[in-house]
Amino acid sequence: MTDYVNYNQERWNRVSARQGNGYTVPLSHEEFEKSKAKPLTVSLTVGKTVPLDWFERAQGKKLLGLACGGGQQGPMFAAHGYQTTIMDFSKEQLDKDRLVAERENLNLQTVQADMTQPFPFEDESFDIIFCPVSNVYIEDLENMWQESYRVLKNGGLLMVGYMNPWIYIFDADDVWDRPDKTLVPMYSLPFNVRQLEETGQITIDPEYGYEFSHTLEEQIAGQLRAGFAMIDFYESKDSRNRLSKFGPDYLANLSVKL
Repeated sequence: MTDYVNYNQERWNRVSARQGNGYTVPLSHEEFEKSKAKPLTVSLTVGKTVPLDWFERAQGKKLLGLACGGGQQGPMFAAHGYQTTIMDFSKEQLDKDRLVAERENLNLQTVQADMTQPFPFEDESFDIIFCPVSNVYIEDLENMWQESYRVLKNGGLLMVGYMNPWIYIFDADDVWDRPDKTLVPMYSLPFNVRQLEETGQITIDPEYGYEFSHTLEEQIAGQLRAGFAMIDFYESKDSRNRLSKFGPDYLANLSVKL
């Protein structure tokens, strides 16, 4: 499979259409009102919310959400006064942002686009880019970092969450669905499911699509090489994942455009 991006796009449209995971269920009116009444609470990773002081460092309120459609975080940004644009390659996910925005009378823009291609925005358009764990679905991160740098204003903030690569050493079915099975390392890093498929070592599950672990050099040094400076960082755990008792399975960082 070479056109893995379209495969993943179709996967997200299918899953979103049936609300097949927690990221595809838009906020109800009651949930929206409850969250709106509280300080902004959003997540880049499972297990921890983003510190409010990250947002307080921003020089403005023009925010781009990368690959975070679904009618959840985008509407919350808009409700808390951010000029919000959500970019996602899934039409179904963006439809849910529009559904909540129209129902709650929010000013929220949606753009269907792909993080592996040039972003459809002018230079220095945003004060904040917010990207929850999603670059796991793209093979090469260089375009994402370079385009994020380009469309941020000077002093703009990049907030990004990503998987701790070590979790990909183990078979996902053993981790999630076979709790009594002894975990045995199976895959070397970086985990690249497209290459593993080509060599016959793995069969793609259409429920999950193509995932890529990336090295920490790709994730962190990739941002630095694009021109960012990292100014904060945290780890978090998904308590549902039995690997989390051995260490954090998610990472998140705050970087600034110099």
